[in-house]
Amino acid sequence: MEFSNFLQSIISCRFEESMLVKFFENAFDLENVTITNVENKDGVKKGDSYLSEVNNFTVSASGKHKSDGKVVDVSLPIITKCLPKSVGWLKTFRSADFFNNECIFYNTVWKAMNQFQLEKNVKVFESIPLCISAYSDGTNDYIALENVNYKGFSQLTRSGGLDFDHAQLIMRLFARFHALGLAFKDQKPEEFQTIANALHETYFSENYRNWYSKFQINNLFPLIRDAIKQQLPESYLRRFDEVTEDDFFGKQIKSCERKGRLAVITHGDAWAPNFLLKYEGGNLMDAIMIDFQLARYASLGLDITFFLYSCTEQPMRLKYWDRLIEGYHETFVSTLKQLGSNSQLLTLEDLKEEIKLSALFGVGMSMEALAMSLLADDDVADLKGIEGEEVPLENVWVLPLLKDVQKQQRVANMLKHAIDSNFF
Repeated sequence: MEFSNFLQSIISCRFEESMLVKFFENAFDLENVTITNVENKDGVKKGDSYLSEVNNFTVSASGKHKSDGKVVDVSLPIITKCLPKSVGWLKTFRSADFFNNECIFYNTVWKAMNQFQLEKNVKVFESIPLCISAYSDGTNDYIALENVNYKGFSQLTRSGGLDFDHAQLIMRLFARFHALGLAFKDQKPEEFQTIANALHETYFSENYRNWYSKFQINNLFPLIRDAIKQQLPESYLRRFDEVTEDDFFGKQIKSCERKGRLAVITHGDAWAPNFLLKYEGGNLMDAIMIDFQLARYASLGLDITFFLYSCTEQPMRLKYWDRLIEGYHETFVSTLKQLGSNSQLLTLEDLKEEIKLSALFGVGMSMEALAMSLLADDDVADLKGIEGEEVPLENVWVLPLLKDVQKQQRVANMLKHAIDSNFF
């Protein structure tokens, strides 16, 4: 086909034009589809994608409506993620492991979760981009998704803290996603366990201790420690040292391994760039979540605490923390009822206890997310320029200490909130 060589040269040799033809046939109810044009667009900002190379296309096609035989022209913006072509980038960041997990999410996990809600004749959660195709073999991996920018969705910045309206919308988004998983688990436990077991832990496992813990200890903790030292009383610094010096990585492993009654399919990577928002007339209308490389079967509290600590600032947390938790619970319970499960599967007291148990994990992930999001553009690593085949992570993710007082305060206050709340 005319465009196959072009698509395969920049995405993957496994990405066939015939897949686009089939997609257009199904999505637009067409037959005799011909791809007429593929227009390449710009990629993403450096620092917003650490695990893949991203390309944007608009694909145009022509075909006949099955209903009346009329020839129509249609187009769809598509975003593709593929394995980095730089061997250093690929191996240093273990991109193939993350790609494999995200492909499992789209091809197996989300497919089953979506089918479950369709069988209920109710769509409680549709806030994920349409997946056109996803493939993983460790070499030719790619994921092709509908680019929802044309629907008015845009990405959050890496560094901004969210106000109450934004945070509430995303908390309710998580509530519907998590409730869908818990209802599935409640009503079809064996089928749910099959998809849950299909996911792989991509971050917090003893298998990856050597890959990540040196970066955490030598690069990340010094940045956080310095911010606390500059902005908070010494007692907070002592508590930070006590928590982080006692095998912090091992504690995060245990958080991910805990499979209690409130373990569901979690997003896993709840920092700002993984949410797209839609506005109409300046009013916030909708949100969707993207990027499921870190999806795991774990406590719903992991997503909540990661999101609240990485995407909100101290004044908002102090004023609205309880309201955000209550709003999440309200939406969660409503979603359970819609899906036919007992609303008592999650009481507000259960939720608060789960958040307390998950807070150490959320703070740990937020330390990394905030450190990355507050970097100046000039300090963001150029991943394409990594020299050598496999460079230690701590040599690539170099983190200069924060000099800006407001940035120091944002990092320090995250720890202050968790410590003051007796979360650890």
